[in-house]
Amino acid sequence: MRTNGTPDSSESDGLPRTTDSPDAVDALKAALDQCPAPGTRPETNPWHDLLYDRLRDEALPALIADDTITPGASLWTGSRLWTDSFRAVGLERGDRLVIALPPGTAFAQVLVAALWEGCTVALAPPGEDVNGLLNTLDARAAVTTRDGKHAWQSDEYAGPCTTPDALRSPRANRTPDVRFLLRTSGTTGHARWVALSDRNVLSVLGSHLPHFSLQNARVLSVLPWTHAFGLVLDFFPALLAGAEIIRDPEGGRDPESLLRLRDAWGATHLSAVPLTIQRLADTSGGWRLLRQLQGGIVGGAPVSGPLAERLSYTCLRAGYGQTEASPGIALGPPGQWDAHYLGRPVGCEVTVANDGELLFEGPNACVGFWRDGTLNRLDPDRTVRTGDLVRREDDDLFFRGRTDDAFKLSNGRLVQAGALEATLKTDHPSLRDALVFTPDGDDVAVALCSDGPADALPSKADVREALGSLGSRLVWTTTVSPNRWATLAKGTVDRQAMTDTLTESYQSS
Repeated sequence: MRTNGTPDSSESDGLPRTTDSPDAVDALKAALDQCPAPGTRPETNPWHDLLYDRLRDEALPALIADDTITPGASLWTGSRLWTDSFRAVGLERGDRLVIALPPGTAFAQVLVAALWEGCTVALAPPGEDVNGLLNTLDARAAVTTRDGKHAWQSDEYAGPCTTPDALRSPRANRTPDVRFLLRTSGTTGHARWVALSDRNVLSVLGSHLPHFSLQNARVLSVLPWTHAFGLVLDFFPALLAGAEIIRDPEGGRDPESLLRLRDAWGATHLSAVPLTIQRLADTSGGWRLLRQLQGGIVGGAPVSGPLAERLSYTCLRAGYGQTEASPGIALGPPGQWDAHYLGRPVGCEVTVANDGELLFEGPNACVGFWRDGTLNRLDPDRTVRTGDLVRREDDDLFFRGRTDDAFKLSNGRLVQAGALEATLKTDHPSLRDALVFTPDGDDVAVALCSDGPADALPSKADVREALGSLGSRLVWTTTVSPNRWATLAKGTVDRQAMTDTLTESYQSS
């Protein structure tokens, strides 16, 4: 495993820890002590001391968005305006509240107020159908950029523009022990609303923050704050550690925007999905930025061999988790990288089942799921199946595909496509990606994503060997350049789109 970055001091588990932000770490421990047992109605609000001490009368943290600096004290003052407005219309602890705002000052102020009041906060992008979300989540109200019957319209910096005349009457009971409803990053048909408690989120913050180097940090923030990765492992650590948070209006999609922000404000930390990191690495200015960073997490999707090689010359870490894990499961040391490296378990216990599926249990296991107008609770002490196939070497975890990436041939044979792709990419680290699919239901074909020289690609014999007993059914291999490789937003291959396109090419070849 390559380790060329410059790690901090380490302890027995091999993960570097820092001694910065000790007040934030101690405050998180105190907040966790206030969390009730799972399923128990909270007697106190663990966010009160945490937010009061970190924001009131403080210059830092500071939020930099749209060329405007908002210090912590102003975030606090703005949150008080929202708290007053929430109370004026009768919003209560455990009421479900939808926040559909762009990442910025108003988002932070509204979120702080909602946490202070003990609401169940459902986060959604600003373009969402708020009325639909109110019905789906049986929420009492929403905060949006637009006016609505049961919605506050938010000013960018100075509290509410409008206030709802009345709140919705919910059909389901209040959920005071659920702090967040966060949607998974699956496709529309498969995305689920995950219920997270204070204990869930604070336990992940408590297990991860000691490994971050956030003293005097300037965090270049690109991840969506409406998703678990961006909220829990980007926004909250920076806020609680007193960092400067530089928000990219492009959400990491444009490397030039990130370079402009670096030049204007500086940047010491960046957490992002591999696609954003790859875009930066492909430009000379972006590569210099990555080399200069003092910390950050790359997660949300597996990292290819070529990108892992380059990341080993940075101080960035591998990170792995799921929304259902609040979202932290594993974290790697700075600069330690290899193809599909996920890190080492942090804050929970993990096991690998006989079929290779990763299982975890711990305080990060979500409360349950919001489904069909009600909260479906789960046993907090359960063992959670992640659906991810992994390989374990001592404490290090490596991604080997999804259990649901499998498909069947017409003869009923099950093809574990993700595991076969992982074998190809592990054996041939010059590959950016690979896709195993069936073009006709009877045989298999393999597409290789690479921009390297032809002699660095696996031969057809190599591909047959990687397929094992399926090698006799290999009928076609093809190479696809990265700019023609269809991916989802976080950088993983769009299996359906690529399979459709490649099947058409195969049939016409």
